[in-house]
Amino acid sequence: MNTANNNTREDPTFCHGTTIGLNNLQKLTAEQERIKDEITENKPDYKRHILDLSLPTNEPKYLFSIGGVPTIPQGELIGIKGRAKMGKSQFGYYLIAVMLSGISRGNIRPLQNGYKVLLFDTEQSQVSLKKCCQRALKFAGLPTDKNDVRFLPFFMRPLSIDERKKVIEDAIREEKPDIIFIDGVRDLLQDFNNLEQSNELIQWLLSLTSEYGCTIVSVLHQNKAKDDGNMRGHLGTELLNKLTDCFEVSKKDGKFTVSCTDSRNVPCSDLAFSIDMDGSFQTEETEAENKNNARVADIQRVLRLCFKEHQSMGYMDLVRCYALEAATSEITAKRHIKEAKENNFISVSNSLYLLTPQ
Repeated sequence: MNTANNNTREDPTFCHGTTIGLNNLQKLTAEQERIKDEITENKPDYKRHILDLSLPTNEPKYLFSIGGVPTIPQGELIGIKGRAKMGKSQFGYYLIAVMLSGISRGNIRPLQNGYKVLLFDTEQSQVSLKKCCQRALKFAGLPTDKNDVRFLPFFMRPLSIDERKKVIEDAIREEKPDIIFIDGVRDLLQDFNNLEQSNELIQWLLSLTSEYGCTIVSVLHQNKAKDDGNMRGHLGTELLNKLTDCFEVSKKDGKFTVSCTDSRNVPCSDLAFSIDMDGSFQTEETEAENKNNARVADIQRVLRLCFKEHQSMGYMDLVRCYALEAATSEITAKRHIKEAKENNFISVSNSLYLLTPQ
């Protein structure tokens, strides 16, 4: 018995049989992989683009909050429109300054700890471009006599269309920015009224956002007619169809007002800014904010009159007194008293209302 076992171990066909078994297993595995690959390769092209609803979806990652509303999501196409000399470019630099500073400016707040920003300018001279970049750096509290690694401006005016597009794509690929600004997107094609050229440019921009995950902000002129708020040409029409957010910039009495005119998400509130005599950015209040502040100040004024002769009052006594002093209805008085309580202008103790010291 032992002899038989020994003979089996010494028999060269024993190892050879094991080798044959392993080879067959490897061949079977390889064949299964080949069949799997064939099935994948033979899958109809259209099925490759079906959205798998079982996969988890990432919520949009926003770059800013304006008036408390998240806006300008990562990896999307954004537009800035306005008529000539209305401040379209300056809004871009204002956003850049907020990103570089990392703190709120007016009612706009950055939502990331750090940003990488690229700016491609096809319109301005070197002198004008430098001045605008320095304005943004100054507003961000950064040195204006040297480049910041987080912000790379490109002077594109002397370049051909093909050269501009190559610089843009090469820079995005190598620098991996969070957001890029193209000031003068119409200068990336020959004829912005040509439908085919416009579609090709927009598809190229969309492919950049998809491949590199960066937000692209395109600056484009509006039509000249005052009652026509559309962006110019076929490029403007087609671009608006693809934008996630579109902002319109207008100027009045030296103040720039920015409104979100189109959005696939919740539109943010307006914001305003100006440029002072020294060429520096200044935050401003919008007309809505001015009206709200005036209303709040008036509520406080009426409350002071109500409590001038009384240290405390019951609710209905305060309502009647407020309506009398403000010359308004009791319904409006109740609404203003509620707002005053929410803003801590008044407080309640043992069912009595007291004026909060300011």
